[in-house]
Amino acid sequence: MPPYLADNSGSCQTYRDARWLSDAELAVFADWVSGGMQEGDPTTPAPVIVPPDSLTGDVRTLDIGVDFAPNRTTSDDYRCFVIDSPGGGSVTGYEVHPGNAQIVHHVIVYEPASDAAGAAILRQDAAEAGPGYTCFGGAGADAFPVVLWAPGGGATSFPRGTGVEVSATRPMVVQIHYNTLGGTGNDRTRVNLQYASGSVIPAYIAPIVNSDFRLPPRMGSVASSDTTALSGLPVASLRVYGSFPHMHTLGRSLQVDLMRATGAEECMIDVPYWDFNWQLAYWYQTPIRVNSADSVRITCNWDTTERSDVVTWGEGTQDEMCLNFFYVSL
Repeated sequence: MPPYLADNSGSCQTYRDARWLSDAELAVFADWVSGGMQEGDPTTPAPVIVPPDSLTGDVRTLDIGVDFAPNRTTSDDYRCFVIDSPGGGSVTGYEVHPGNAQIVHHVIVYEPASDAAGAAILRQDAAEAGPGYTCFGGAGADAFPVVLWAPGGGATSFPRGTGVEVSATRPMVVQIHYNTLGGTGNDRTRVNLQYASGSVIPAYIAPIVNSDFRLPPRMGSVASSDTTALSGLPVASLRVYGSFPHMHTLGRSLQVDLMRATGAEECMIDVPYWDFNWQLAYWYQTPIRVNSADSVRITCNWDTTERSDVVTWGEGTQDEMCLNFFYVSL
């Protein structure tokens, strides 16, 4: 059973489709162990294996179009591939198929926020030789994420009745972070996008970031928090449907708390045992309503025992991050 890292006990939200064992289910294993772990009946048929979730309906593919050879003079090669839009509409889900899973650290698909931003992306692509262009930190123009993928992420379906709107005329950007220390060979990653068949509520993927930290080396546990006021929201309130937490390999835990204007605090997500190899999207059973008078605090904890230098925020795999993306709508 793949791990499910977010706390689904109810002390900090509960999630749809959670792979989380109840106390009664855990007791079954405890009783089996205390009973001597007796072998069952070998003639009992094996259980039917349920196939993993997959996309359905109108599914269109973004293909980087080449067997790309990352720049191996650096351990972290960020490359943005510009792909013609597969059509306008509302994206309601996605599935990333890394061509070389050993070296693909993450995949983000961006949609330019305007025609001018789309033109700027095309100019960057034309100005650099070879497929795509180098792009640390983002797409290099005003653009918003449509797809967020990291190791462990499978087919992702947005909450029913919502979707991220994309244009039929602007190019899409597939940013791939290649960690060349992870393996050899080339890569041809593909991304499947699921489109809505009817009208949906427009949704967006928005980040909460803590980037101002300096982690001393040789520490078994070191934490950092940052608080973001929501006064900059374009509307009085938003509905939050889910979370996409992200750290790198030194990460040990991550928690996001909502601090209401009334003084009350509410846990939005708690990942007590971070695992870089299982980075999932977590969808709330009940969406959370946040207001422009509220604030959000993100806290991350790391283990720097194996490092000899100070660790800071950075794009490389050997750097660290502390952020959480939220999937939101009006």
